[in-house]
Amino acid sequence: MAFGLSSINISDMKKTTILLFLISNFSLLFSQNFQLTWQQCYGGSEQDQANDIIEVTNGYLIVGWTKSNDGDISFNHGILDGWLIKTDSIGNILWKKTYGGSSGDGFVRITPDNNGNYFLIGGSGSSDGDISNDPYPDSEDFWIVKIDIEGNIIWDKIVGGNAGDIIYKGSPTLDGGVLLTGWTYSNDGDVSVNYGGADTWSVKISSDGELEWDFTIGTDWIDKGQAILQTSDGGYLIASSSSIHEDAIGNITCTPHSYGWAEAVLFKLDSNLNIEWQHCYGGSDHDGITTLIEISDGYVFGAYTTSNDGDVSGWHGDNDQWIVKIDFSGNIIWQKCLGGSNGEFIAKIFKNIDGSFTIIGETDSNDGDVSGNHGLSEYNPDIWFEKISSEGELLYQKCFGGISDERIYHGAAKKDNNDYVIAAYTDYGPSYDVACTPHGGYWDEDWWVFEIKDCDIYTPATPETPAGDDTVCSGGNTQTVYATLSATNAWSYQWKIEPEEAGTITGDSLQATIQWTENYEGSAAIMVRGINDCGEGIWSQPRFVQVVNCLGIAEQQAGDIRLKVYPNPAREFVVFELNKASRTGTIVIYNSTGTETARLQTTGNRTTWHTGNIKPGLFFYRVETEEKVLSGKIVISGG
Repeated sequence: MAFGLSSINISDMKKTTILLFLISNFSLLFSQNFQLTWQQCYGGSEQDQANDIIEVTNGYLIVGWTKSNDGDISFNHGILDGWLIKTDSIGNILWKKTYGGSSGDGFVRITPDNNGNYFLIGGSGSSDGDISNDPYPDSEDFWIVKIDIEGNIIWDKIVGGNAGDIIYKGSPTLDGGVLLTGWTYSNDGDVSVNYGGADTWSVKISSDGELEWDFTIGTDWIDKGQAILQTSDGGYLIASSSSIHEDAIGNITCTPHSYGWAEAVLFKLDSNLNIEWQHCYGGSDHDGITTLIEISDGYVFGAYTTSNDGDVSGWHGDNDQWIVKIDFSGNIIWQKCLGGSNGEFIAKIFKNIDGSFTIIGETDSNDGDVSGNHGLSEYNPDIWFEKISSEGELLYQKCFGGISDERIYHGAAKKDNNDYVIAAYTDYGPSYDVACTPHGGYWDEDWWVFEIKDCDIYTPATPETPAGDDTVCSGGNTQTVYATLSATNAWSYQWKIEPEEAGTITGDSLQATIQWTENYEGSAAIMVRGINDCGEGIWSQPRFVQVVNCLGIAEQQAGDIRLKVYPNPAREFVVFELNKASRTGTIVIYNSTGTETARLQTTGNRTTWHTGNIKPGLFFYRVETEEKVLSGKIVISGG
């Protein structure tokens, strides 16, 4: 059935138009084009894993661990070392250092203090090498190393006990210290309380390396600390993935959604470590929190879930990313599951100035919310980049990776809302987005570090039309300089001349020089465009130039005044060229009968008389300057 306009209500038409306008503008608002703009791979012949990255002046500090003792790694103390590299703004290594002893050591995070130095947060199984004092030999402990901007050790500190302590995350404090969390099997040493099994254990270390406090969250089952944050009120948030049974002892009092499976547990402490509140989040399956941020009206945590009940809805399958916004009392405001039928993981969440959130993690899926995964199978993850609205709705997603495994732990730095640098690791390349070949071959990961930008925003702006002469002489090995103004986001510039046979153009900055082809005559167009790491911008509007063969042109000189007149004979125009732009004067042109045909004021070096509408014939000119008078003849030829 055909629908005529008569059957449509005009009010409904207006509403539909408005709705379409809003939808269109919403799409434009969130239309993005994130592209990989540079990348570097680092490592050796064994396994190497990047875990964190921060931006510093003119570059980055990247940390993780390495098993290698070749390739980019110049020295290894033992089985496994912590590895730190300093790069420039596009990932070229400026220097690199390994830290550790004869056993296994590595770093999971790097954070700044308040004085231009940095904390390397990790774990150590060594008691020698760079470990200055290990009170608990033959066990793994938390290890904190404070360094200066050149990577030199200022101090290091081992905390833990004799039964083993596993670091997972860390974060800076307001006073220039550092927080660490993970889990402990110890009930001695620095561990004040142990409820049994593995407990979530958190500590605060001062800027001078002193252990200020420790805090245990747990039961007599398994509890693992996976996120920690100092809040703006001076208190603390600590997240634990805890398996709670009905008769459990310990300090977890919130009621889990199921007994036996891991529950996401969040404690809010005040500045004196008093428990303000605690909440259990999740469903009847496995849940845990891996990252925390504070926002103006509460907190947002990034978690993982295999549940689809309780607090969780919208589960896609396997292990979903679970993003939850809570108020300052821990009550859920909204929650969102993101993912596909396979597993996802959240590394980091960033708040954007428009209220949206950026999520960086990894995915094994290529369905549901995920599209564009490069992996060969459901077991080959890509780095997954997403933006969600302030209410948790998915606005944008993109996968970065190759056919094998690309993984991320915590390594993401935000430069602005539309520019991120990611420190991940890969075990195969080159393939799709991965341009390198791991030093150790297949299965031995290299660090994979890359920058992504929204190239719809960072595309170079179109430069202004080039400025320069509109009429030039091609005779006598002539060169002419053209210039443009700086264009937003342009790092360099590309110039071109059309037709190419008119001359050779050189320059990659705001100026370019044209070497005109000897005796070329005709029109030429000069254009310029900006270039940056997102690619090439749009060509500018052309500067059109009339090129004439000036060999044998009329030339006169009176005192220090020199005058060239060309072309002669002429068709479309005649150029009067004075040797100095400062010359001011009048050009008067007469026909063969002595009648004044044209009167021109000199403009700069060159003044053009356009003769397209002048009948062919013989003409006389008189150039009057403030100092001299020069005169001569011109022939205007027919078409």
